[in-house]
Amino acid sequence: MGVLVVIVIVIIIVVFISKNKKQNEHIAKQGGMKKKYSELIDYIASQDNRVKIINETGNSVLLGLNTVGGNTTFHLVQTYGDITIQWKMKSPMYGNHNLEWSFDEFMDQSKMIDKIENDLGKYQNNIMQNYR
Repeated sequence: MGVLVVIVIVIIIVVFISKNKKQNEHIAKQGGMKKKYSELIDYIASQDNRVKIINETGNSVLLGLNTVGGNTTFHLVQTYGDITIQWKMKSPMYGNHNLEWSFDEFMDQSKMIDKIENDLGKYQNNIMQNYR
């Protein structure tokens, strides 16, 4: 019974690694994350000239900035037909906050930006209302 469990676990790991490799190859054929999502990345970076790419892998890009008021990051992760975007803000004054979006990988990036802008605007307005 124990041998069967080990075999199943090994098969799951091999399948996961194979799918992850295919996913990274798929993204690489499209020019990599920075090229594929250049409109989205450029928009995020344009919000503050201190925004930098912190880390990039075959299927993700982490952008952000650190200031005395805290740090803010956007993590873009491509997963099997979808792009997931996580926004995190850590601030000594306002606490920790995060939002997450998931879009089809081929959705118009300007529509992604519109949704993110709208949601962040509403969320940040709510935060400010709670601190008045």
